[in-house]
Amino acid sequence: MPWECSAYKFMMASPEDVSGLESLIAQGSFSADEVLCIIAKTEGNGRVNDFSRPLAHRAFRDCLSAHTGWTAARVDDRVMFCMSGGCEGVITPHATVFTRRRSNAPSAHGEPRLALGISFTRDLLPEELGTVVQVELVSEAVRSALADAEITNVDDVHYVQVKCPLLTSDRIAQAHARNARTVTEDTLRSMGYSNGSSALGIALGLGELSGPIDPASICTDPDLYTNRGGSSSGIELMRCQVLVVGNVAGAASTYVSGHHILTDLIDADGVRAALRSVGITVEGTVSEDQRDRIVNVFGKGQVSLDGRVRGHRSTLLTDSDLNTRPARAVLGAVIASVVGDPAIYASAGWGYHQGPAGGGMVAIIAKA
Repeated sequence: MPWECSAYKFMMASPEDVSGLESLIAQGSFSADEVLCIIAKTEGNGRVNDFSRPLAHRAFRDCLSAHTGWTAARVDDRVMFCMSGGCEGVITPHATVFTRRRSNAPSAHGEPRLALGISFTRDLLPEELGTVVQVELVSEAVRSALADAEITNVDDVHYVQVKCPLLTSDRIAQAHARNARTVTEDTLRSMGYSNGSSALGIALGLGELSGPIDPASICTDPDLYTNRGGSSSGIELMRCQVLVVGNVAGAASTYVSGHHILTDLIDADGVRAALRSVGITVEGTVSEDQRDRIVNVFGKGQVSLDGRVRGHRSTLLTDSDLNTRPARAVLGAVIASVVGDPAIYASAGWGYHQGPAGGGMVAIIAKA
């Protein structure tokens, strides 16, 4: 029997607001044991001490535990939770829930339809974060997620989301107690190293790059990157979690995915190209009738390493405010202006390996 994969979006009044998930379960959209992954934009600062992420994680986990009767540990073993902090600018706090079940329904005449798969790495040691060890673990998990999604051709993959850990003072101290050194002792900078290593793992797992990866190239070589994924780090875990999104011929889903590269943080045409990849016609802003087809848009962007945008100097690398926050606001506004909806996923800031230098990627989940 083929997989039937679906995706739903709901708004959040606060990081612990699970009423949207409760409502979808109550109205029979899906059962709690069919939830595969939840990706949320929470309204914290998106930095190391953003406790909106673990708060939202716990709230969603406890909701699913109550409905399934599973322990919290079992929910965490079966469901991927990616809480991404930071709703700067117009970004609306919201969540997207991905579900999957076996179906007896006929496929859409062999048309490629949405396929989903997840996988988890083991817990990393603090000294392994931001190193080739993390790269290789994520690449293995990407391949496992491909198999879980029953995707045999990597060209059918349109989005890979990784949730990964970061360093805290306690984790650095744990490494020191074993006479081990972490890649950095700057906890904020560890977010970039973890995201970058995870992105290289995506590229290896999808065959976009061939190994081995030179350790010295991690977060230093902008020519190494994935075209089809992004990562988000947080304090709420020590392992990496992987979601693979693609299309498979014969799948029973009524949804489809697509993607396109972003050349920079204001690449509205790249957003439009991604929308066209799922059959949504758009010249300026998406029309209301076409907007109803869009479940969500997932954007990843990076601040240009020279601080310039289309040749003009910006203050993203020199302003006293950390560049991740204004960068998210910029990317979120660009995507929202094209889609006509501020409830979109945008993740951006200093980073490597997640799309071309200074650019990124955008993925779409839409009704077929």
